[in-house]
Amino acid sequence: MKKHLIALLLLCALPAFSQINLELQPQGFPSVTIKRPPVPEDKLIEAVRNWVATYNEKNQYGYDITEVSSAGMTIDAYKRNAFYYRNRGELYQHRIRYTMRLEFGETIKTQFSVKEIYAQKNLTTLQVADFFLPDGRLKDDYRDAKPSLEKTANAILNNFAEFMTRVSE
Repeated sequence: MKKHLIALLLLCALPAFSQINLELQPQGFPSVTIKRPPVPEDKLIEAVRNWVATYNEKNQYGYDITEVSSAGMTIDAYKRNAFYYRNRGELYQHRIRYTMRLEFGETIKTQFSVKEIYAQKNLTTLQVADFFLPDGRLKDDYRDAKPSLEKTANAILNNFAEFMTRVSE
């Protein structure tokens, strides 16, 4: 009975190991590959459009899908409360405009990047590179921002990856 329980726990834990876990670098996020569903390009493009519409259903700032071809596409969207940091005890939450560049091949190569950072409705001059010192270490002021932004990027990409596993002909 113990062997069956252990086997069941291992099988349940396997999906957790396949989760995307990006780490923010001074240059931004590294690209990741996602398993491509076994469908033709037109079905894949339609599936990605469906995911974008569903994921951004309550997004009051909208989204754009551009550069659509059989080779890939670009998604621009916004995420409220994408990251936060504390400064002198005060909490600052920020909205981002992010871009996901998808390249279709045997897998889907995905590049996630933060294009703009907003404080409420105001565009800031803050960039992801500003979180880091010239030597690549994280600035103390942004020690909360990095993990919270990583959590947001990982949540978006894992949602996309999970959606792609459910796409079929």
